[in-house]
Amino acid sequence: MVHWTSSFKTMKFIKLILTAFLLVTAGCASGSKEDTVIMNENGINTVKMDDREMGWFRFGNENGPKVIILPGLSLKSVMGSKDAVIAGYSLLAADYDVYLFDRVRVMPETYDIEAMADDTLRAVKAIGLENVNVMGVSQGAMIGLMMELKDPDAVNSLMLCSASSRIHDRSALETWKKLAEERNLPALMESFGEYVYTPSFFEQYKDLILASGNGATEQNYKNFITAVEGTLAFDCYDRLKDIHCPSLVIGASEDRVLGVQASYDLAQELHSEIFIYEGYGHGVYDEAPDYLTHIKQFLDKVN
Repeated sequence: MVHWTSSFKTMKFIKLILTAFLLVTAGCASGSKEDTVIMNENGINTVKMDDREMGWFRFGNENGPKVIILPGLSLKSVMGSKDAVIAGYSLLAADYDVYLFDRVRVMPETYDIEAMADDTLRAVKAIGLENVNVMGVSQGAMIGLMMELKDPDAVNSLMLCSASSRIHDRSALETWKKLAEERNLPALMESFGEYVYTPSFFEQYKDLILASGNGATEQNYKNFITAVEGTLAFDCYDRLKDIHCPSLVIGASEDRVLGVQASYDLAQELHSEIFIYEGYGHGVYDEAPDYLTHIKQFLDKVN
């Protein structure tokens, strides 16, 4: 469920520096006049929505079709990995205008997937995007499904990576929730690696995976626990018949987090294209060298 958005060979963490802000007020398409888009000089921008803030950044071809990336569940924000994301997604950047949206920075105590989708839709509209292609990874795919169900006109296509419409096996998520509640960072990060990646990949990048949790704050833990609870409660299976946009499902035969059957179920109900990697786990999006090739081929067909 955790999503490292590019190869660990290129992973670099950048430090956020306080800089001057350019404030641009933008009314959300839902009618809100309180949403404010804050453009930061370091490229990590913010949408302020009432009492919530959501980070985002942009890269690629400004004249291309719009693609938004919704990462999976993680202990810390992916905003600090902006440079690595851009490097890792260079295949899309030549032809597509790409945006990555984070979760809200401070989650309410109860925050389900539908609420996450509401906030993401609101942020997307606040910066003037419409008819977007949504690439959702794991929990991000769940959010993407709900975005399409709630506002079909906002979504042109769905790319559902290591995804599920409901939780069949709760063991990984409940293990992570327990370790986060105990604030047991070493065990939590090790459990991530073991559940998400193949043994050979985890062994090769173990030090980086474990270190990626360093510096986790109390708010990080609170957000993570809330997000896990929202994921455990998610179930939109019976509503999949109402999704009609083009879709691509990519799964993995050895997915120990959501299971490969979840990918088959999605593809069957959505009548979508499907590609299953053999011998890979949940984190196939980080491991398979040709992963983005499938994404780009799909995007080229539907845009």
